[in-house]
Amino acid sequence: MALITGIASASVPNVNIYRNDRKFDRIDIDNNLTLTHALDDKDFVMRTPQGYEIPLAAIDSCLIRSMDVPAVYINLNDYPEATMLWDKELYLDATLSIEGNGLVDDLEATSLKIKGRGNSTWGMPKKPMRLKFSKKTKIGNLTKAKSYVLLANYIDPSLCRNAIMMWLADRLDIKYRNHYMPCDVYLNNHYIGSYLMTEKVGISSGSVDIDDTKGILFEMSVEFDEKYKFHTTHGDLPVMVKDPDFDELYEADPSITPEARMDIWETDFNSAEKESRGRHPFDAFDLSSFIDYILVCDICQNSEIGFPKSVYIYKKSLDEGEKYHVGPLWDFDACFNRKLLDNGQIIENSPTEGLWTNILFRQLMITEEFKQAYKARLQYFITDIYPDLLDFIDSYSRLIEASAKSNGTVWSNTQDFTWVFVESSFDYHEHIAELKDWIIRRIEYLIETKL
Repeated sequence: MALITGIASASVPNVNIYRNDRKFDRIDIDNNLTLTHALDDKDFVMRTPQGYEIPLAAIDSCLIRSMDVPAVYINLNDYPEATMLWDKELYLDATLSIEGNGLVDDLEATSLKIKGRGNSTWGMPKKPMRLKFSKKTKIGNLTKAKSYVLLANYIDPSLCRNAIMMWLADRLDIKYRNHYMPCDVYLNNHYIGSYLMTEKVGISSGSVDIDDTKGILFEMSVEFDEKYKFHTTHGDLPVMVKDPDFDELYEADPSITPEARMDIWETDFNSAEKESRGRHPFDAFDLSSFIDYILVCDICQNSEIGFPKSVYIYKKSLDEGEKYHVGPLWDFDACFNRKLLDNGQIIENSPTEGLWTNILFRQLMITEEFKQAYKARLQYFITDIYPDLLDFIDSYSRLIEASAKSNGTVWSNTQDFTWVFVESSFDYHEHIAELKDWIIRRIEYLIETKL
């Protein structure tokens, strides 16, 4: 009998064991742990002092973590048996606690309300969620706020796409950008996968920090499912009022009805859209925010802005000289090397195709003012940011590897899921390699065609 022994120090919180059958086991470590491999005539096994045993031939990989993504525990007060949310309209009473696992501070059990969220993502098995606290609550590295969201990233086997977008926004110093915290989520102590926690987009101190009695946050989206909405006069674009809540403003100030307020803002946006077709479009739209928005979309090949979907535009007030700013950036899980299904055929998003945009954005992009400024900003990205991008992906993927593989044991391949080819995140190294290769080819394409 041959013995091979490995020692894990007392600071190691757990050992993650991933089996070839895509099942998962975790050994929590309270004290020093000795892992002993015993070779005899019949098998080669991993054994622990606690009596755990698994044949090594059945193990895909084993990760020992001294620091891990936070564990988020959500318990539903009235539905203790639930293992996934089922309604995106109904808020449920719940408590939330966080084990920081060496990455962020712990959070003791705190009361909140929770419901489902999302449009196309809500129709997927792994549900995204919205969290609403009664007062501003600090979570990890996120901006202290009342409202947060948990992005499921169900169709992203790398679990990196939205994080990369937010990292790019940070490096470009884009105003009102989101922050991110990867985490493992447990609903009623039932593990439901790897999520990305971030601030909810809206008018608030944690997101678009403007005066909600004076400003507006529009969302251009084909869902067209908000109460106050309109189609633009010139481009027939679907525009919805994301924030503020016109009904709440009316309760506080009855001098102007929600309908009258809607008419004012609809007229103003239509006027800006008309100006986008004139000689000085950037008198109505902020050039700098638009360039950075298009640059990130271009890098990530986010052609969903062409529908459009999840396109946010805000304006601080109706005062003279104020312009519409494009942003915040949002919803990039269907970008990069995402794969679609077309009559059973798998089609990868091409890194060598132009960016599909909506009619308003195309009008702004054909101007010489935009072209010259965009070229300079792209050159800045290539010189100052791109050298760090692949390193970020390496470090981030190392951080979430155990979480991603655990997620892959719960959410297996579902290639027949409607319009998109969904892959399990279990084969994590392969997905990261594919993502990095796609990004390299994408940047080469941008250099060849835009510089």
